[in-house]
Amino acid sequence: MSDTRIVKRRSRSIAPFLAGRIAESSPVAGFATLLLLLVLTVAGCNDAESKKSALTDEEVKRLTYAPEPLRSDALVVVGETITCEDIVASSADQEGSTVPFKARLEELARSTTLAQFVEVARPQMRVRLNSRITNVVLYKRAKQELGEQADEMLDSAAEKELRRFVLDHGGNNAQADEALRALGMNRTTFKEFKKRQMLAQYSVSSKLPKNSPITYSEMMAAYDQMKDAVFVRPGQIQFRLIDIQIAKVELTDPNEDLVTATRAVAEGLVTRICAGEDFGKLAEEYSHGHRRTYGGLWTARDPESLAEPYTVLAEVAEQIEPGEIAGPIDVPGHAFIMKLEEKREKGYEPLAEVQDRVEARIRTNRRIEALQELDADIAAQTAVANTDAFLDDCLERLYRAANAAPTAP
Repeated sequence: MSDTRIVKRRSRSIAPFLAGRIAESSPVAGFATLLLLLVLTVAGCNDAESKKSALTDEEVKRLTYAPEPLRSDALVVVGETITCEDIVASSADQEGSTVPFKARLEELARSTTLAQFVEVARPQMRVRLNSRITNVVLYKRAKQELGEQADEMLDSAAEKELRRFVLDHGGNNAQADEALRALGMNRTTFKEFKKRQMLAQYSVSSKLPKNSPITYSEMMAAYDQMKDAVFVRPGQIQFRLIDIQIAKVELTDPNEDLVTATRAVAEGLVTRICAGEDFGKLAEEYSHGHRRTYGGLWTARDPESLAEPYTVLAEVAEQIEPGEIAGPIDVPGHAFIMKLEEKREKGYEPLAEVQDRVEARIRTNRRIEALQELDADIAAQTAVANTDAFLDDCLERLYRAANAAPTAP
């Protein structure tokens, strides 16, 4: 490429050239107004009394577990007993299998030894137990914050959820009841589950910053964190190319060297272009490249996407501006003449264009941090409970019940 000439002749250039806002939504979106009313009802007229009656975080931690379970097949969490049946019963928010969890465990128990059964079932039971403990703790915490006046409104909201469940089953009460039984629930337990879900969501939301404004420095820090993964704007070039391929050059003198003849053809074309002839028409007539019928015009692309032997064109494009011509460019088997039509340097989408997405990420991160804070609290509480003994007892009972000899009629 050392003999490449860059001809500073300008012509009119072609005009130069992520997805939207992350919507924030609550898993119980319709309940937001209810929660606001609950807070106003409880805190508005009786604020001092409400604050006095609410448990502190330390009190919740201290009261989360009884020092020892009352019996081996139960745990007591903030005054609520969790049994083995609570853990194995399928709930509406759990796996969508048509076979209830308990039935799957019983099938597994009948085909394995006790040790094999425990090894496979224990991790699944642990996940469900931790989920249940988390739900109970969050429920109790939210209930303490909102007070007993929340019950009536929660009942109303849960009743609406039940009616929606029935409508989802064609408005057929019998069909809806059968679906609830398949989930290990009835109408009463379904409504209790929904109330618990709503209050748990409130407990998470209450940990979020109170709509504190996003500062410029916070936005810049988030933008800098995101830009390499999300906001990279690749470079782009568009060019015309006359590709003289050595193997296709016809010699007028059989003794002439093909490489020399090829370069002579390319130099002659550069001279004609500089004299004012149209680059595109010369490309149509003389180029051997696959874009000759388009006047040698290549579609706009990231220069890093060019493959051999065209990678050299990206290097040349860095040295010239749109409207300029470079050539002949010698590469093995070819002599190129390039006219740069358009160029955009690699960079980043500016903050002004992606501000909504950055703000959405910040709010998402705030929510994640609030969840992590609660998760850490729950994990610390779970660690001090005697859940191992509870799970061992539960799994052994399940195994022996599944393998018990059928009772004679």
